[in-house]
Amino acid sequence: MEKEAIGNFCRGRFAWVGYPDDLGIKNVNGRPGAAEGPARFLEFFKRLKGQTDLLGACVVESRVDVGENLEQNHEFAAATTREALGRLDLERDVLLAVGGGHDYAYPWFRAFQQSLPEGAKLACLNVDAHFDLRPFEPVMTSGSPFRRLIEEGVLQPGLFAEFGIQSHCNSGELFQYAEDRGMSVIPMESLRGGKAVDAFRETLAFLSDHADHVLISLDLDALSFAYAPGVSAPQAEGFTASEVFQMLEIAGSDKKVASLGIFELAPPLDVQDLTSRLAAQAAWHFLNARIQ
Repeated sequence: MEKEAIGNFCRGRFAWVGYPDDLGIKNVNGRPGAAEGPARFLEFFKRLKGQTDLLGACVVESRVDVGENLEQNHEFAAATTREALGRLDLERDVLLAVGGGHDYAYPWFRAFQQSLPEGAKLACLNVDAHFDLRPFEPVMTSGSPFRRLIEEGVLQPGLFAEFGIQSHCNSGELFQYAEDRGMSVIPMESLRGGKAVDAFRETLAFLSDHADHVLISLDLDALSFAYAPGVSAPQAEGFTASEVFQMLEIAGSDKKVASLGIFELAPPLDVQDLTSRLAAQAAWHFLNARIQ
């Protein structure tokens, strides 16, 4: 489903794509609910105000039609994302993607790789408590997207940063996998005491210097449960809302950043829509920094 949006555009525009599916979460025995994330996100995003007409800058609003076959759903998602990208000029415009399980980082990233000129360098900064580097065989899961992208040659490990990783919810095998491939891993314990925003700025600057485009993937379980209870795997420790908003303002101000993906929003698990409101405001801060 696609909706044309007409308005007085500012300096940039954006396209919105929703991935209303949590089959990948179910495949890893996680708590379902993220299939309802895109719809609830839009409900709260469209209530937000500001000096910049962000809604008027939206040129595409698309949701992926999903079924019970996850691989097929991913193909549909990649095609829908490519169609949205075809309406944008990535020198100034951005794509906003909302899930859904984090497995949708796979078709999201792959759609960019398929849409960009051959040889373009594409980087990813994943803000997450988990590596999401689990094996994708025999079944794809929400914990598998980046391993699949790497092993299929779509994502270069040297252009991939894992930001906010928490030791207690990742196996030693995953730490070894990341180390063996030379990924940048910034653990949560190194970001305590107000260090997160500056470290994010430095990490993004490195990726931006070495790539043509950077994608920011925000798994909402990177935030503390106090701020984001509506996720499949909430964490006691994590980023604050303020830290995430500041990080996304930095990302929105970087012209190499081509997209923000927000994943794992699960409204049925939420408390008074706290996580849905946070996700909407996070996107607002990102877009407001870009579209002025």
